[in-house]
Amino acid sequence: MKNSPNLFYFFWLLTILACSDAQNFDQAKDLEVITEATGPMVYLETTEDLINTTGGVSQNIDFNGFNVDLFADRVISGSIIFQLENSTSKQLDIRIDFLDEGGNTLDFELFSLNPAPPTVISDYEVFYGPPSGKSIDILKNTSSFQISILNNSGNTSVSSLPDPKLIFRSSASFKLRVLE
Repeated sequence: MKNSPNLFYFFWLLTILACSDAQNFDQAKDLEVITEATGPMVYLETTEDLINTTGGVSQNIDFNGFNVDLFADRVISGSIIFQLENSTSKQLDIRIDFLDEGGNTLDFELFSLNPAPPTVISDYEVFYGPPSGKSIDILKNTSSFQISILNNSGNTSVSSLPDPKLIFRSSASFKLRVLE
């Protein structure tokens, strides 16, 4: 029994040494906080009468949301979803140009829509940044969009739907680095 206290202290010392490890507070330097921001971007609506009268529509929309430092310095990747709704009797081509401050085209998307009826709703998603998207720098340098609608079906309306129009919607979802 004489060895019992010594044995107790031996196991106690062994337990203390075995369960303790040097603390590494440098791990905080490796901390990354990434959040996702999602929201609507652009909404444009035009009637079949306007498309018939002009042969098409072109609209330049200022959009400086991408080149604000808070976004441009922190964006990692993302996507833009374009939703096109055609209730006109027109075969339409829609082109979206991403323009820099000088009006130069950085990128573009081209869509073709069949005439209605039935109403045609098409969704297109375009990815930017890694791993498989277009360069994120396109968005960082975009200051406006040029949306052009070309009528490929003449200037006579034959739509049987009430209030025929083209509706262009877009929304975006981006991953942003909050902490580095």
